[in-house]
Amino acid sequence: MSFLAPLPVWQPNLFFAALQFLTGPRHMPASGPDLRALLARRGPEVADLMRARRTQTNEVARCAALLPALPPGPLALVEVGASAGLCLLLDRFFYDWDAAQLGSPASPVRVHCPVTGPSPLPSAMPAIVWRRGLDLAPVDVHDETASRWLLACVWPDQPARRERLERALELARAETPVVRKGDLVDDLSALLGETPRDAQLVVFHSAVLAYVAPERRQMFAELLTAESRTREIVWISNEGPGIVPGLPDLDAQKGGMRFVLGRARLSGGRRTDQALALAHPHGADLRWVAPG
Repeated sequence: MSFLAPLPVWQPNLFFAALQFLTGPRHMPASGPDLRALLARRGPEVADLMRARRTQTNEVARCAALLPALPPGPLALVEVGASAGLCLLLDRFFYDWDAAQLGSPASPVRVHCPVTGPSPLPSAMPAIVWRRGLDLAPVDVHDETASRWLLACVWPDQPARRERLERALELARAETPVVRKGDLVDDLSALLGETPRDAQLVVFHSAVLAYVAPERRQMFAELLTAESRTREIVWISNEGPGIVPGLPDLDAQKGGMRFVLGRARLSGGRRTDQALALAHPHGADLRWVAPG
């Protein structure tokens, strides 16, 4: 506690990400004495990282929940809180929901997500004709240090997640998604104005709004509603219960931590919400509750 007290953010995930960034996953301290010894040697470096950086993830396994919620194509995708934009490449991954599979078996990124309930699992990938991301601090997949930080934010006892992220980064370096630096309220309208008019506009996010102040979440929802006066928007969210304004929480906190997968259709300045499913925060499983 004496080490963390002077720092502006005490978030445990940030602390351990800073440690892993310096040590790598194989040399993380395994005990209290190991941790104290590491801080005695490299404490100033850990503190500097915690002052300069924030926890940032890009868990592509969440795409296994997002994909069944997409409307038919052609689609124009806008992801807010996109990080490195890896989820914008969701049509480049291979998915195994147990009940169905989709995508090229040759894809280096493979996602396994068992599904229960009447999920309308897609039989074909939607046609995505345009894709862009928006993030306060976009991760450049071609920047080795930035990629190392993204990997450091994956818990060291979850090597499968780290390997999947490494493969997604490799894929993104070959086909780099465009992620613009900007705020999801202040800069979203300008980005939406660039989307092609002959495609269904989809705005989506996953594990993002929890880091946004409640009043800004409401402003984000109101902005999308206002934008729908001139164009229909499908808004897909995958967030903790109570995070998305106006979306039922499905009692997601009962029986363990779950995200609520939601879909809102916005047209003519009106919004219709539907809570679709309960999703594991890292995409490990999906329980569909809406009618198929």
